[in-house]
Amino acid sequence: MDEEDDDPVVAEYDVYITPEVDDQQLYVLQYLNRPPDQPLTQATQSQPSELRIKPESGFIEVDVPINIHQNYNRTAGVRWGEAMRKTKGFGQKAFGIASGFERTMPRSTTRPGASEGAPAAPIATDDDDNFEEYVTHFEDANEKGHVLNVQTYGGQIMHDDGKGPSYMLGTFRDNEIHLTRLNGLVQLRTQFHHLDASAQLEAVNRRREKESQEGAKPAEPKAFLPQVKKTGGDTPAELNQAFMKSTNQEQWSRLNYHDENTAVAFETYNERLFLSDTAAAPKLQSRLNNDEFLDTISGKGGKKKATAKHGADDLIEISDESDDDDEEPIVS
Repeated sequence: MDEEDDDPVVAEYDVYITPEVDDQQLYVLQYLNRPPDQPLTQATQSQPSELRIKPESGFIEVDVPINIHQNYNRTAGVRWGEAMRKTKGFGQKAFGIASGFERTMPRSTTRPGASEGAPAAPIATDDDDNFEEYVTHFEDANEKGHVLNVQTYGGQIMHDDGKGPSYMLGTFRDNEIHLTRLNGLVQLRTQFHHLDASAQLEAVNRRREKESQEGAKPAEPKAFLPQVKKTGGDTPAELNQAFMKSTNQEQWSRLNYHDENTAVAFETYNERLFLSDTAAAPKLQSRLNNDEFLDTISGKGGKKKATAKHGADDLIEISDESDDDDEEPIVS
């Protein structure tokens, strides 16, 4: 009496692998702390306003609009928005690890030898004469860039280093599944750049107050002692320091972001993620029979053991074609 199969086949698909394109970089962005029922799309009024990348260091940041008209603290929004605006005003291009944890501090104009064009140290946001006006005329302040109105997600690309698994992106069409190799994964988390900017602005204000009380120290000549630097730089600490320095110096590359429902997105989806000529696709061939295949995926190596449902001579067919008719049957 035939026993009912406890693992029935419910669907079958023809599998195709798309060819790699030199100028194509395909990444999957995973938003770890954002609910799946809140996608970043135009339909949900949360389409990213900017996407930027540092290709060499692999850092990616995505700015997503915040609804400033619902459950929003206007006072805090102006305070953080002004902190971001002022720190960027004197040269801060990035925050956190994407900047190598470096801070760009304004050069004091009271210090002897300071350049005439150097930005002056800003005053604290709460001491700004316009702060209350920004809160009162909130909509106008938001349009002029005084309000924090975006949420930033950031992460670093995890490239395929050849040591771990190689991920592929699958797209379905009828009874076909097309696999495209990923260049990497990016796990994005909420970034608190506004807090970094606030702390940086406080440090600038402390230095400004100290110089106003003690006076700017005049530039004094310093003794110069030449030293021979040891070659190498291959210790973990030195490599990390060099990476942070290069990350700070690397400039952002800003990308165009297209919503998933735009014509450009659909054209790119059909062009990049599907094999155009499936009839001419080469056949995938394998030289493993059933037992060898099962032993391989189970980690048994070369051990052979006949299964109850398949004999040792049974073959798993992948292709009906073979380059050599004299060869043993191939399996897939």
